[in-house]
Amino acid sequence: MTYFMTQWYIFQDLTDQEVLDIQKDLREIGSTHDMNGLILLANEGCNGTVAGSPEAIETIRAYLTEAFPKISFQDWTSDIKPFKRFKVDIRKEIVALKHEGILPAGNAKHLSPKEFHEMMQKGDVTVLDTRNTYETKIGTFENAIDPKLESFYQFPKFVEESNIPKDKPVLMFCTSGIRCEKAGEEMAHQGYKEVYQLDGGITNYLKEYPNGKWNGECFMFDHRVAVDSHLQPSKRYALCPICGNPGDVQAACSVCGSESKYCADCLAVNPATCSRACRHEVQKSA
Repeated sequence: MTYFMTQWYIFQDLTDQEVLDIQKDLREIGSTHDMNGLILLANEGCNGTVAGSPEAIETIRAYLTEAFPKISFQDWTSDIKPFKRFKVDIRKEIVALKHEGILPAGNAKHLSPKEFHEMMQKGDVTVLDTRNTYETKIGTFENAIDPKLESFYQFPKFVEESNIPKDKPVLMFCTSGIRCEKAGEEMAHQGYKEVYQLDGGITNYLKEYPNGKWNGECFMFDHRVAVDSHLQPSKRYALCPICGNPGDVQAACSVCGSESKYCADCLAVNPATCSRACRHEVQKSA
């Protein structure tokens, strides 16, 4: 079965009542059209990825375009059901950097995949990955700086201590672009004048440059786990049953013997356990 998917993010001031009304409407669309996916709403806007039939995707896109006139979408298909259910959650921020109530002002100039690709090859630039460590471990751009973030909250401190030159262009990227919107604000706050972000993120770049400057796979926040450079669901990685991060080490559960893929970090300090129940058995015998 083919699942049609659409992804978006949009920053737009919303009142508490508008957030509640949009949540109600989106839940109704999702349940009526048998969709699966995750949508986040906050006073600063909306961020989501959903899957369903072409008719369902058309319906939710029409609603979102009316609610958010400046919204844009990325579309693709998957042979794997991306989400188990359909959720519309309300958060303080649609991407958390503890900048509540401050909408990004567009301090990072958007570059098309072609422009980004060409600037990376000039050499006299800083290429900066704004994602967390569990994402950067499985793939990133050639010569990119990995900030080794356990949480995006750590990004301001990283920039402060990084010694990234302020007199050279900084090319930022993330999965879809949303994290770079807030990262760009932070870099501008710390005195960076020439900051760029990859428009549409890694996934948009891979549509045009599957054999470009990207090395490895790109982590996705759904049951595909990751996609390769041709945007196909990963055959290498699965979610580690211990920590939930991507892993590619095949091992048998030490309790029930079932095979799973684990991340190397977990297996270095824990026995292989495929579920909470099996971990409980290990803890009982410890």
